[in-house]
Amino acid sequence: MKILQVGKYYPPYRGGMETVLENLVEGLLDTGARVHTLVSGVDTSDRISTIVGPRSGNQGLLIRASRAGQMNSQPLNTTLISQLRNQLESFRPDLVHLHLPNPLAVLAFSVLSMWYGHRMPPLAVWYHADITRQRLGAKLVRPLVQSILNQSVGICVSTESLAKNSTCLGGFSPKTEVIPFGISPEPWVNIQPRRGASFLFVGRLVPYKGLEILLDAMEKVPASTLDVVGTGPLKNLLEKRIQQGSLAGRVTLHGALTAKQLAHLMTEARALVLPSLDQSETFGLVQLEAMASGIPVIASDLPSGVSEVGIAGQTCLLVPPGNVLDLADALTKTLEDDALVERLGAASRQRFNQTYTREIMVGKVLAWYQKLLGPDNTKGTP
Repeated sequence: MKILQVGKYYPPYRGGMETVLENLVEGLLDTGARVHTLVSGVDTSDRISTIVGPRSGNQGLLIRASRAGQMNSQPLNTTLISQLRNQLESFRPDLVHLHLPNPLAVLAFSVLSMWYGHRMPPLAVWYHADITRQRLGAKLVRPLVQSILNQSVGICVSTESLAKNSTCLGGFSPKTEVIPFGISPEPWVNIQPRRGASFLFVGRLVPYKGLEILLDAMEKVPASTLDVVGTGPLKNLLEKRIQQGSLAGRVTLHGALTAKQLAHLMTEARALVLPSLDQSETFGLVQLEAMASGIPVIASDLPSGVSEVGIAGQTCLLVPPGNVLDLADALTKTLEDDALVERLGAASRQRFNQTYTREIMVGKVLAWYQKLLGPDNTKGTP
């Protein structure tokens, strides 16, 4: 089976979509599938390299299209259409798997669909999230997204909540499949939690992540400390607040860390806190890293997939988004109750192993591909 994955970025660029794409591509290569991956580069040159399946050594091609700039988090790739056309003609994939949101990639595929017509390979879409922060942009690209969803032979989402509540997926339920995200267990499953006293936040330092609410809650739990991992535009504001208030010496901003460095903090963490404020947070992939590490999660009870990842009261504690008092109460409970933390952490690791590994995700995606393509995996391509 030959699959062309089309995403926005690829690691070392870090983000939830990129982590999912990396795990999917590496996992597919390990199954023997042939995979090429087309994404945005980070400079003005096209670059081609290889991706290696970590268990098999099988190699796939990674094509990074030149980027002239960025607008509202959307890379502006001058060669995306030509690179996509080249892959359709030279690689001749059995299936194209497009990861959304990615308006420019939608436009590129739509243009080539008009050019090639029925000779285009089947299109599958992994719909990661609605566009929520750029509302005007979302309205402008919505007709194009609807068109590409109509054209697709199948759509997959990570949670039932996203399938149900998305503003774009209404009417597409007959061809929508729920496939939970999965990640590589390493290095997380090798962690032996020491259940320290410090809480852990991992994510972009942006308003919707709710870090300021978490700091408000921390002020009400004076015995607590917090490690913050991530970068973003709120960094300077947060630094000033921490230095000038009662949180001085209790909150550490670590910036970006490697997986090995983050794993060390996981080892010492009391719990991971995901205090996101709105449905811009559709899953919270860092929850899986914590669960694989045997660390409890305190998360916002959002009407998105965030609250589906764990099981409230069994693997995690859920609190109303933006509620400082309830969040402070959850912090206090986990800080004072060793038995609760041990029970939640053990159940978290078990749920990860049963539901969220890379192998489980890849197996479900492959079965979905087979269903979409039918018994004959070779389809007509340009």
